[in-house]
Amino acid sequence: MNRRSFVTTAAGASASASAATSQASASTAESAPGRPALRCSSDGLFRVLAISDLHYGPARDPQGIALTERLIDTEKPNLVVVNGDCLSGKECRDEAGLRTAIGNVAAAMESRRVPWAITFGNHDQEHEPATGIGKDAVLAMYAAYPHNLNGGAAEGLTGAGNKHILIWDAAGAKPVYCIWLIDSNAYFTDGKNHPYDWIHSDQIQWYTRTSIALEKQHGAKIPGLMFFHIPLPEFAEMVNKAKIIGVRQEHECPSPVNGGMFAALLDRGDVRGVYCGHDHVNNYMGRWRGIELGYDGCIGHLTYPRLPPQDPGHLHIRGGRVFEITAGAPALHRTWMRFKSGAKNWESESEALTKDHIKS
Repeated sequence: MNRRSFVTTAAGASASASAATSQASASTAESAPGRPALRCSSDGLFRVLAISDLHYGPARDPQGIALTERLIDTEKPNLVVVNGDCLSGKECRDEAGLRTAIGNVAAAMESRRVPWAITFGNHDQEHEPATGIGKDAVLAMYAAYPHNLNGGAAEGLTGAGNKHILIWDAAGAKPVYCIWLIDSNAYFTDGKNHPYDWIHSDQIQWYTRTSIALEKQHGAKIPGLMFFHIPLPEFAEMVNKAKIIGVRQEHECPSPVNGGMFAALLDRGDVRGVYCGHDHVNNYMGRWRGIELGYDGCIGHLTYPRLPPQDPGHLHIRGGRVFEITAGAPALHRTWMRFKSGAKNWESESEALTKDHIKS
């Protein structure tokens, strides 16, 4: 089972740059249309919880929803990123079923009244042949929830939901971090095969333009974390040549096409970490050429590894990744996994040891 061109006129490039600047400016007031800006607490801290691979359908996954609620209660994040494969799309056979499944995704964050946003994974849109509902319409369904921040995503790009969200200092005077949400797409046709898709050139160019516009607007590069579902080919390169922290229980399953996202990140030098889902039983992180690459765990209990709901094997497989951002000059972040067992992994216990262990 399968697991896993760019030509513009000068006028077009100018218009794109202007649009990126306009979007960057608009984000200063709101995290999404009608939603307040995200700010650090009075002590300069901001927490992000990233979870992946819910694989929800119309039938409720009580274990997955309860675990998400528990992680929110324990870590008290200021933002939750649901990082792809939110749905098992084939289980949604009509619009009503799709809306119910999306409601299951929203349940934990809405019950806890915490801001949240999704990225699309490769399974999310597998309902489309049956429902006829495209990504933009699905994104609007998510954005209708009171605490969702997917509204205001960039338009006219490959995929859907490509956007950035600024995290501001406690006073709302300057941004300290940028959260990038990217659609890593699903599959492409390669003869008789349908391998995993890649992040396309227009998406990468949008990131670069927006990053430059933010730097010009705020007088400095804004450090960031980038979230998308399918890992980059550089993940496998890293694990073969550098140290990692955490668990690697399956081979990485990127697209066979390297679209150049990692090279663009190296060129800009603002994104500090890239985190993905997709490979359910990997939760490691490392550093490659100065950028953190890692996974944010698996939440759903109705997907692989398929274990009975009360099996203790869930305790150190299911969980989410926490990022604690600290405002400063420069702003910094640290990260750890929080598991269903309630335990953290050891990378959270010693920042100095972690930095030494995952040197590129």
